[in-house]
Amino acid sequence: MSNFLTNNPLTRFFRNVLGPAAIMAAGMIGAGAVSTRLLAGTWFGFDLLWVALYVIPMVIFANDSASRVGIMTDRGMMDMVKTEISPLLAWFFFIPSFLLNIVVNISQMSIMVEGSYGALGIPLFEGGAITAGRIITVLVLMAITLLGVLTGGFKRIEKVMTSLLMIILVCFIIVAIKGLLDWKTWVGLAQGLVPQIPEDIKVVGSEGMRRGFTQLMAIAGQALCATVFLSFGYFTSDAEYREEDIKRSFWKNVLNFGVIWGLFSVVVVVAGVTALHNVYTGAGGGLHFSQIDSVYNAGKVITPALPSAISFLAPRIFSLGLFVAAFTTMISVAMLMTYFCIDIVGKDWRLRKGNKTYQWILALWIVIPALLSPFWQLPGLLQAILAMAGNLVLTPVSLFIIMFFINQKKYMGKYTANIGRNIVLGISFLFSLYVVVYGISNFLKQFGIIG
Repeated sequence: MSNFLTNNPLTRFFRNVLGPAAIMAAGMIGAGAVSTRLLAGTWFGFDLLWVALYVIPMVIFANDSASRVGIMTDRGMMDMVKTEISPLLAWFFFIPSFLLNIVVNISQMSIMVEGSYGALGIPLFEGGAITAGRIITVLVLMAITLLGVLTGGFKRIEKVMTSLLMIILVCFIIVAIKGLLDWKTWVGLAQGLVPQIPEDIKVVGSEGMRRGFTQLMAIAGQALCATVFLSFGYFTSDAEYREEDIKRSFWKNVLNFGVIWGLFSVVVVVAGVTALHNVYTGAGGGLHFSQIDSVYNAGKVITPALPSAISFLAPRIFSLGLFVAAFTTMISVAMLMTYFCIDIVGKDWRLRKGNKTYQWILALWIVIPALLSPFWQLPGLLQAILAMAGNLVLTPVSLFIIMFFINQKKYMGKYTANIGRNIVLGISFLFSLYVVVYGISNFLKQFGIIG
């Protein structure tokens, strides 16, 4: 019996997934990924599916390259940039990353609060009001999150985050099954592989707009996340990976970022299209898909997956799932920014027993965004989208840094990048640069700054 428990297919799969890539994938398959892909499907159908899929090899090779740099040098990326390239470049990357990731974790706590209310069936505070109940909820969730990251060390965090990753994936597969059984869904999936920028749509009943390119930037920014790329080497170092683990680490990256994260991207878009975009048309004065932007309304995505007798539970189940997704992202962001903060000033950044500096800074990366979250009035899902789009601006810089180090034979030895790896990294750099430049020019045109 004990042999079956330790050596059955499910346990073996869990062991294959377990590791730094699972922590990062659990963070990436968080509230930001859910909101960007779900609302892309809800607002624009399958038109932006191609972005979610085409970035997958970019994510695999960027993360794996950063991992190899960390394994081969046993140094932190911020220190390497500061000493081997330029202190100016290190601080140029660090300062906006610091500010952006405060916003990211504010959005995660906001979604955790909204998810808690939705799971319990409690009406959400009107107009973003700062109520006593909201403050108490923030404090309780903050305490739970602190308990999760400050007890048990790196190995425990690995196991918890890997388990949560599996739960999130299974939930959304269940949601998407009904849509995938319809042959029309597969036609839409095929059409969604053709690169295009969908037309902006007007929010029914208001002057607001859902902008196709903004959503494209949000998906790309969540996937091609600069701070994720440059922090991955810290995670593999803390997991005590060595040169002999490089190939095994690559296949874990393929499994987590390619298979699991790729499958997640598809099923969330499918869920948004089939359960919201194709259903909520505003007929009879009902809700229109363009109006969906809150956790509660997005929770209706689960309705088709449930028997009609319990379909009223859909928003609660979705709220609970989104809570878990936001929780994993908040922990991942807090960990990676703690690495950056300590390493850039040349201190010991490793997550180990007795490193009080790490524990205090990690705690602050949870406490400060949590306490700020009640004062940001946008819906949590929209907060996450804006934060992801902002993250994309730094991605070309992070890819340049990774390409610089992965091509230095004095650091990488026989693991210096080959032509294939450089082609993927080069395409990733050019794609992210194009999206950033195009996005900025569009923004300036909207405000009449340029013609």
